[in-house]
Amino acid sequence: MGLALLLLGLAVAPARTDLAAAVGRWESQRHYRPTLAAGAARSDPRVRLGGFLVSELRQLDITMTKMRMDLELVGKTLEEHLAGKVLLAAFGLILPSLLSAVLILAGITLPWSVSGLFGLCLAAVFFVLPDVAVAQAARRRRDELRRALSCYLDLVSMSLAGGRGIPEALPTAAQIGRGWAFELIAETISRARYEGTTPWEAFANLGERVDLPELRDLGGALTLVADDGAKVRDSLSARAATQRRRQLAEAEGEAEKGDQSIGIAQVVLAIGFLLFLAYPAVINVLVL
Repeated sequence: MGLALLLLGLAVAPARTDLAAAVGRWESQRHYRPTLAAGAARSDPRVRLGGFLVSELRQLDITMTKMRMDLELVGKTLEEHLAGKVLLAAFGLILPSLLSAVLILAGITLPWSVSGLFGLCLAAVFFVLPDVAVAQAARRRRDELRRALSCYLDLVSMSLAGGRGIPEALPTAAQIGRGWAFELIAETISRARYEGTTPWEAFANLGERVDLPELRDLGGALTLVADDGAKVRDSLSARAATQRRRQLAEAEGEAEKGDQSIGIAQVVLAIGFLLFLAYPAVINVLVL
């Protein structure tokens, strides 16, 4: 009842949005915001539900910046994500009631308070699960993009060393690689050419959108050297080597974590085996 009254109050008297904050959000989201076709938006109820939720969150001045970055990298819209969260939560809320109804038909009666409490817990879990899934998928994609960026920088450096210019080396190196990461890099370069900006600025903007510090640092550093081919080549080679060393250190850290996990599992297994062997003797001593 209290939650219903709170939602009713927010619907009747929504919070006043700060003009500067609203303009800043619009300016930061007007580039590369994934959109759906108008026909799909009109026909899909989930899209309409997601649009309503996004508009309500915008009225409450809730930006969900981190989630937008993860969704940008995964390739989903915020409307789809919010609609999926709400529908999953509703399914979790009514699932225990449906199971209770089935048990009642079978002759087993459970208190409705138990099913209601379990439904609330299940709805909370289902509401959080999409965020966890998106965060994990975005983390994997960031790792893939880091590895692809390291290879791309090496390819660009070799192209520059072979005598190609910067405008030719950047798209050519992106077309050599395969996978979504190289396609994203190639699309970023092509869009920068059409918009009349430098590739380094486009890389920095991409790093801001997907929350990848390597791209932000790359764009900021190479903007200073402009079109000097020798400096660009040296900077790219140094950054590619730094990223390889960082990836190697992270791989070694993950391997050490795996070794520790295996060691802990072996210790737990040994303790369980000793308890299994000692149990009969302990029982006999206690009985006597």
